[in-house]
Amino acid sequence: MSNIVLEFPPGFEDYEREVEAKGWLPGVVAVIQGHRYTLTVYDPARLTQDVHEALKGGSVFLERNLVVVAAVTRERIAAAIQEIVQTGRASDLRPDPG
Repeated sequence: MSNIVLEFPPGFEDYEREVEAKGWLPGVVAVIQGHRYTLTVYDPARLTQDVHEALKGGSVFLERNLVVVAAVTRERIAAAIQEIVQTGRASDLRPDPG
């Protein structure tokens, strides 16, 4: 991951276990080849719940730079970003403005 830097939300170390249980983490920043991407990470169960909730009201579910992993852990997130870069999918992400 030499050309990738991951920045987790402040205090993440203190509530990492709760995040895994909740299955959702907004505000993860991946710096890939000098470009910053703010990501929202979900596990499949939480994503399904949130999509169903949004659609109940006749609304739409939309999330920029959505990454879905088997479990919302530091290790799984890092592996997912590494895979995104290695497979050339980083261009599917939208960089932060500025």
